Formats: sequence, structure tokens, C-alpha cells
Amino acid sequence: MSDKIGEKTEIQTGIIKNTENKTENKTENKTENKTENKTKNGAGKQDLLNGPVASTLLAFSLPFMLSTLLQTLYSTTDTIVVGQYLGQNGLSAVSNGSQLMQMLYMICIGFSTAGQILIAQASGSGDERKIQRVVDVLLVMEVALSVLFGIICVAGSGWMLDALAIPEEAREQAQYYIVICGAGMIFTGLYNMFSAVLRGVGDSLHPFLFVLVASLANVVLDIVFIVCLDWNVAGAALATVIGQIISVVFSIWYMNRHRESFPFSIRVKNLLLDAETAVKIVKLGIPAAIQSAAIQFSFLFVSYMVNSLGVTVSAAFGVLQKLRNIPAILTQGLNLAANPMIGQNLGARRTDRVDQTVKSTLWYSTVVNIAFGIVFFAFPVLSFRMFTQDEAVLGYASVCIFSLLVELPARFVMPGCNALVSAQGFVKFSMIVAFVDAFIGRVLFCWLFGVFLGWGAAGFFYGYSLGTYMTAIPVFVYYITGLWKKRTALL
Repeated sequence: MSDKIGEKTEIQTGIIKNTENKTENKTENKTENKTENKTKNGAGKQDLLNGPVASTLLAFSLPFMLSTLLQTLYSTTDTIVVGQYLGQNGLSAVSNGSQLMQMLYMICIGFSTAGQILIAQASGSGDERKIQRVVDVLLVMEVALSVLFGIICVAGSGWMLDALAIPEEAREQAQYYIVICGAGMIFTGLYNMFSAVLRGVGDSLHPFLFVLVASLANVVLDIVFIVCLDWNVAGAALATVIGQIISVVFSIWYMNRHRESFPFSIRVKNLLLDAETAVKIVKLGIPAAIQSAAIQFSFLFVSYMVNSLGVTVSAAFGVLQKLRNIPAILTQGLNLAANPMIGQNLGARRTDRVDQTVKSTLWYSTVVNIAFGIVFFAFPVLSFRMFTQDEAVLGYASVCIFSLLVELPARFVMPGCNALVSAQGFVKFSMIVAFVDAFIGRVLFCWLFGVFLGWGAAGFFYGYSLGTYMTAIPVFVYYITGLWKKRTALL
């Protein structure tokens, strides 16, 4: 009897041990899998397919907001230092030169955006091979476009300035700015490409780190080149280019050093150029590039009309653009976060989360624009004094601020609705809207109020602001009517 009891006890003990071993093994396997997935996804990659939408969007957008803040710091630092030390001529030169460069940058960004759309949807469906194919093709395209546009800037800066009718007092300095920035354009193209790829896979942390390095270098070099070495506007351009070079070198080094943390690699020797992927990027990229170029071209055309009123009005319009960019730091961060978040959920066929993402972006954007609108309205002259002490330019502060407030309702809806249209790859609609915005909206309204009605500078300021509604209204109607639900993912 005692033998049977001992035998039974031994069997039960064995069962308990086996159960403990199985539990321990399961726990170890889960821990290993979590660790492996975390390593593969990277510390900066977030899960955009699960969890509360509003809080996920906000957490994901914070690094983008900081990145946008630092990128704005590039041009804002130039403007502040140039405005304080080189006066209205230098301010006009940087304002006009940077807008010319921005038009070319936007074309390159159009192709980066196309790649981001495909990468986000591939990431949502879990297809890492497709992600790598898009990265390879995008790398070749961005390098080729950047080199081409760099040559155009260096060789054609003269006729570019003639077309814009830049005031003669600012022409020479503006030409230095364009030539130097054009020579370093390949680094700007590569930076934008790396950022787009990382955004597509849901990584908002590393783009912030990359631009942080560039921004710190830019701020220091601006002071050294302009204030200490007296290199004028050329010093501002050199500071921007060197900052971009440092950022790209750091980006490539970091991503190769920690390649196991990313679902792709930057490989030059073994580029896999997939024809099908290239065609998709071109089909998405060309309309996106045309869209961006059209908007920027309209700004240059408006600048042409503004410049005809002299260097003071030109400088005031440049400061107005800088103030317009301040709330855009946050709203653009929301747009950059919403775009891949919507794209990944489209790839996963989660339309409910797509709708929630757009609504959350609309609410956040509304709060941001109202808050800054109140500050600008209360302190118009003080807002202008951040960029210039020129009394003639400060005389336009009030009218500029009022024109800025006119467009705020349009800014409420644009980040979320534009992100939806972009993430779906609905580039033809975006391109049509951009042309309406650029030529029927901004150019026509500026001519109507500034020239035809004879309002002068005020007419140009208000006309440019009213043109924003030519984008806001169509994209908001597209979202609110539910037409977006009839489109499918591109995969």
C-alpha cells in the first residue's frame, strides 16, 4: 500500500515538474520573441495599428513636431541673424533665395512622399521585402534628381533671379544663396528620403535625432559665419548646407551601425532596382512633385508681384511667411504622423482607425491654430520684432497679422484631410486641388486684390491667405462625405 502511495506521489511530482518546465519554456519563448521583435522593429518604431488612436497619434507626432521645429529653426535662425545684422536687403535675399530653393526641394519631396505611401502600406501588411525594394529605388531617384537640380541652380541662378524680379539691392546676395544651396542639394534630397522611409515604417524618433544634429550645427555656424566672419548671406547658405551634410553622414553611419534595428538597409553595392516598384513610385511621385511645384511656383509668382512694391514690402512678406510657419510646426508634425498612421491602417484594412486618426488630427490642429492666433492678434508688432527691428518693415505688422488670421479656419482641417488623401495615394486629386489652390486661389486672388482693386501690399497679403481655402474646402468635402472609403489600398 505504501509502495503505491509513494509511486503515485512520484508520478504527481513528475507531472508538476513537467508543467513547470512547459510554463517556464513558454515564458522564455515569449520573452525571446518580444525581445527579437523589439530589436527588429527598432526602439523608435511604434505600433500604429493598435491602441487608443488619439493618444497614439499624439505620442507618434511629438518627435515630428520637434523635427519640424528644428527644421524651421534652420530658416528662422537665418532670418533672425540676417535680419538683425544684414538689414532688409539681406532679409529679402534670404527670403527670395530660400523660396526658389524650396520649389526644387518640394519636387524631390514629392518622390519621397510616393515612397513613404508604399512603405507605410507595405508595413501595415507586414511585407518587409517590398519595403526594401522601395528603399532601393527611392535612393537612386533622389540622388539623380538632387544632382540634376543642383546643376540647374549653379548654372542658372541668374535667369532664376531675373524671372522673380528680385529687388536690385538684394540680387547679388540672393545669387550667392542659390548657388551655394544648389551645390549642396544632394544632401537635402538624401535627408528627406531617409526621413520619409523611416516615417513610413512608423519610426518618428530617428528622423528627429538626425535633424537635431543638423540644427545644432546650423545655429552655431550661422553665428560664426555671419556675426564673427562677416560672410553675409553666403554664410547663411553655407551654414545650412554644412548642417545637412553632417545630418546625412550621421544618418548613414547610424543606420548602418544599427541595421538590425530597421526593417531595411541602405545598401549601395547591392541595390535591387525593381521595375514594378519604380513604375509605382513614378506614377505617384510625378503628380505629387507637380503638386508641390505648383504651390511653390504660385508663391514665387506672388513674390514677383510683392517685390514690385520694393524691398520693404518684400521683407515684410518674408517675415509673414516665417510667422505662418510657427503654428505649422505643430500642425505639420500632426500631418507627418497621421500620414503613415493612416497608410498602415489602410494596408491592414482598418478603416475605422483611419477615420479616428483624421478626426483626432482635426481636433488637435484646431486647438493649435486658435492658440497661436490669439497670441499673434494680441502682439502683432512684438511678433514681427522677433525677426526685424526695421521700423519700415514693422509698419506692416498689423495688416500682415490680420491677413494671417483670415486663413485659420482652413488650417483647422488641412493637416488631417491632406494626410488622408496623401496616404491613400490619391495623387491626381491632390494635383488638381493644388493647381486650383495655386493659380485660381493664390495668384488670382493676389492679382484681384493687390492689382485690380488697387489694395497694394494689403491686397497681396489677404489674397494669399484666402487662397488657402481652395485646398481646405475640397479635401474636407472629400473626407466628410465618406468618398474616401470607396478607394482601396495600393498593394
